[in-house]
Amino acid sequence: MASTFNLERLSHFFTAHWAATLSALGVAVIVPIIISDYRLYISYGPNGLPNNLKGWLITSALRLLAREQRSSGLYNDKTLLFANEPGFLAADFPPQRRSSRPTMGPHPAPHRQLDQLPDKAAREKLIARFQELGQHAQAKGLIDLRQSLYEKQHTAMFVAKARPWHSIAQQTRGETAHVHAGIDGSVHVVLHPADCKSVLEAGWGERQALDGVEFLKKLVGASLPVNYILLYAPRDDAELETVLSILKASIRFMAGARDTLG
Repeated sequence: MASTFNLERLSHFFTAHWAATLSALGVAVIVPIIISDYRLYISYGPNGLPNNLKGWLITSALRLLAREQRSSGLYNDKTLLFANEPGFLAADFPPQRRSSRPTMGPHPAPHRQLDQLPDKAAREKLIARFQELGQHAQAKGLIDLRQSLYEKQHTAMFVAKARPWHSIAQQTRGETAHVHAGIDGSVHVVLHPADCKSVLEAGWGERQALDGVEFLKKLVGASLPVNYILLYAPRDDAELETVLSILKASIRFMAGARDTLG
């Protein structure tokens, strides 16, 4: 009887205070999720947004604008800039990536991998080869090397000021590629639409969640073209060579130079 009485009292209490009860339950469920999400954001390390509560609030708001990232169908659109011109990658390149896609962080900024990460030696080799390629392209008058406008932490390649800038180069303010040089080792590049399609379909990368979102320009004064692609971090020498070949295609596309880099 006492048990039944207590259950009845509990039922009456929930009925009388249902709003407060649901609110308490909601807080109990949501707060741990928020804390976990914030900790994940902080774990990315320094990036283009503040690595603190302010940065987390910004990227959380940007999630409302985020788009699907792995389909390649939009590159079939013949109205895209340069869609009626050939790409810069060979027709059979890149080869299919040998493993499934990595797990990615849920935040649109920064855009980061959570697994399939390279070891320190592989990451350092990528950074060194990226710098070497950039210096080579700079010596040819195609590229300038300076701090990334997007990441604000890493060296990036920019279309050389002396070269003519097409509209996509203007949209990215000349930024062509940068490596995420922390624990991640992934690479952002800007590619010809046909090359974007090849890279996505071979499993080597994905689009940025905010690319092509025109409303972003009204919010922050800049937007990303649909040509803005993340390449997954290379884990060994073979994957590094593939990523470097895609980087060369990015330089040639952005600098308007179909001649090879050598």
